Amino acid sequence: MVNLLADRCLNAAKATGAFTPEELDVLEDVLIEWSLHPGKDYVLLTEWNGGSLAGFLIYGPTPMTRFAFDLYWVAVDPAHQKKGIGRILEEKMCSALLEQSPSAVVRVETAGRDDYLGQRHFYLATGYRECGRIPDFYSEGDDLVLYCKRIGK
Repeated sequence: MVNLLADRCLNAAKATGAFTPEELDVLEDVLIEWSLHPGKDYVLLTEWNGGSLAGFLIYGPTPMTRFAFDLYWVAVDPAHQKKGIGRILEEKMCSALLEQSPSAVVRVETAGRDDYLGQRHFYLATGYRECGRIPDFYSEGDDLVLYCKRIGK
C-alpha cells in the first residue's frame, strides 16, 4: 500500500469480516487513489483510541451535483465496535460538509443481504432514510439499498 494510514484502514476493514474479497479490492483502490490525491475524489476521516485506529469513513463529492456527496465506506475495528465510533465518524462528515455549504445531500448504497442488516440499521439510526432498492442487483437475493440524508445548518 502507498500509505501507512491507508494500510491501517484496509487492515481494519479486513478485520471486521463484513466485506467480501471483491469489496476489499475496491477499498484498496480507493485508498490508493486517496493516498495519491487526498481530498480530490475521496475524503478520509479517522477516529483513534489509545493510539490505535478505531475506525474510518470515506466520502466524496457526487459528480455533476452541486451539494451531493456519497458516503462510500464506514468501518470500525472489531475491538472498538458498539462504542459509537461509526456515529462519531458520520457526525464528523456532516460537520465537514456543513463547513463548505449551508446544506448537503448524502447518499449511501449498501447491500440488502441479511448479513448487512446491522449496517442498514446504522444508517437508519443516524438519520438516513431508504430512498430506493434495486432487487437482485449484486447477486440473486442481494438487493442494492439506497439511503439518503439531507443536512443543513
